[in-house]
Amino acid sequence: MLDYSESDFCQPEDGLDYIFGRMGAIYGAAFMRHWDGVDPLLIRQTWMELLGRYATYKPSMDYALKYMNADYPPSAIAFAKLCNTGPRIPDKPHSIITKQPTQEEIEEGKRIKEEALAKLREFTKNFGKGKVSI
Repeated sequence: MLDYSESDFCQPEDGLDYIFGRMGAIYGAAFMRHWDGVDPLLIRQTWMELLGRYATYKPSMDYALKYMNADYPPSAIAFAKLCNTGPRIPDKPHSIITKQPTQEEIEEGKRIKEEALAKLREFTKNFGKGKVSI
């Protein structure tokens, strides 16, 4: 299992804000003109769909930002490909949730155990007196 830091992960919306903020800082006005005439919600939805999990893992986003073309902003497809060539997204360990017995279940278990032990004691007592045969 790979080591990871919780701070490496974010929500997809926060990931898109991070990517678009950084690309705005890198490309300046060229980045803003890149989307002229396109509905901003459609842009975000498309990027979200194409990036998938990569929009939640900052090291993948940082890798793509570092290696994108210096002359023009990447498309969502090109950015996703860059993310894919970057660091692998580690699997987070899944916490195992175990059901704790209720007090009623604990008491019921004790009662059943005591009944079984009582039957065993009775069987053992009668077996020694020859009243039970196998």
